[in-house]
Amino acid sequence: MKLPVVLLGLTALLSGCIIFDKKSEAVTFHQFSAPASASTRSTPAIFIPRATIPAALRRPNIVLLDDTGWVRIDDAHRWLAPLDRAFAEALGRHLTSLTGLPTTTQPPAEDHLVLLLTVDKMEVFAPAVPERSIFSLPGTSPNNDTATLQVTCRLEKSDGTLLTTKTLTRSRQLKERTANEFTQAQSANLASVAADIAQLLPNPSPSK
Repeated sequence: MKLPVVLLGLTALLSGCIIFDKKSEAVTFHQFSAPASASTRSTPAIFIPRATIPAALRRPNIVLLDDTGWVRIDDAHRWLAPLDRAFAEALGRHLTSLTGLPTTTQPPAEDHLVLLLTVDKMEVFAPAVPERSIFSLPGTSPNNDTATLQVTCRLEKSDGTLLTTKTLTRSRQLKERTANEFTQAQSANLASVAADIAQLLPNPSPSK
């Protein structure tokens, strides 16, 4: 007789958990837009570890960080995957689309290139006017705010030999100071940065 009682208690407990978690339905998950493409060249593979990102951005939520250090965090808007991993994976898809080279987040066994990414800035830049804080001015962006992305990339051989290093900065205007608008603008910035990085990678060998 005890077993049915235990099962009934577990059922009630689980049902309670499901009801409690219903508020998660209001959460919107975001990701960088990037093409889904297959590699057309087998070598050299490019190993892209997780990006190094600012401490303020290391959280599931989308953080609207402005250039003065103020932040706006909304629990209803989160990244679909950890930001350091999502950034590296999206940039890798762009590079494969642009160059045909395979990219991976795991180090290959054979000789390969290593692309190290450091996100120096991923923030909202506001013109120098009073009340610049994004806490004070949520929502619409009447002052031509921009989403700024600055990335330092370091390209190495698999043995650690440095090939090149470069810092790239891109900005896109924001129509609204919202997570959705910010994600779209930073996706465009990331695509533009990837196009520059693609120029640093080996060109295909000329056909004979």
